[in-house]
Amino acid sequence: MENNNQTTTKKTSNKDSSSVQAVERALLLLKFIGESTSPISVGDLAKQAELNRTTAWRLIGTLENQGFVEKDPVTKGYQLGYTLYQLTSQHDPYGSLIRRARRTLEELKEEVGETVLLSVPKHDGTLTIDQIDTDHSVRLVDYTHTISPLHCTSNGKILLSLLPKKELNILLEQTLEPFSKYTITDPEELRKELEKIRVQKVGTSIGELDENENAISAPIFDRKRNLVAFITLGGPSFRLTEKTLLLLSNRMLEAAKKIEDQLE
Repeated sequence: MENNNQTTTKKTSNKDSSSVQAVERALLLLKFIGESTSPISVGDLAKQAELNRTTAWRLIGTLENQGFVEKDPVTKGYQLGYTLYQLTSQHDPYGSLIRRARRTLEELKEEVGETVLLSVPKHDGTLTIDQIDTDHSVRLVDYTHTISPLHCTSNGKILLSLLPKKELNILLEQTLEPFSKYTITDPEELRKELEKIRVQKVGTSIGELDENENAISAPIFDRKRNLVAFITLGGPSFRLTEKTLLLLSNRMLEAAKKIEDQLE
């Protein structure tokens, strides 16, 4: 009986040791990803951590499922994910940006009477970090903390319009999912739309994400001209028509510039 107890203790110890080793390896991969200046491939991560590719794939898959890492759609490499930023910033990684932009968002909402959103670019879409709703009973859904697709949103199309040609080509080789009957799913048609955005400096979405919603966005840059965020105005299509949106182009650019001035 005594020998059996010793054997059981030993097996439990080996299992615990294996679990701890897996945690250490996952943390090591996370460390290498955080130290990399660009998305890093699983192959390179396996070499740096001295792991076989199968083990590295398994650990990266777990980290990705939990949101600690994200796959870049262009390079297919991995970068730190939104969950990690939430944890390290006490669930508010964009607090400073929100505080600096909030007054401008509120002014625009009061002036136009529609919902105003603040979002940031992500590798596979745009993340809404703040939303100020209109007083109307019929309004946009709450997009806060959700990631919206690039090809059918006003802010997402701005992001696409600013990509280098090579990166844009890679993205447009992928299937453009239809979210409504108005979603642009033809790559060449979308290219024409993006060229128009480059000239106008604002992006619009006319029923493309939701056929009952229209929106207009302007980009927000830091002093080094890096794209850091978007300001968006949106509302139901029966109240916020395409013609109305286009008349707001200059006002959206002014609001974006006002937020940029707060970032300096």
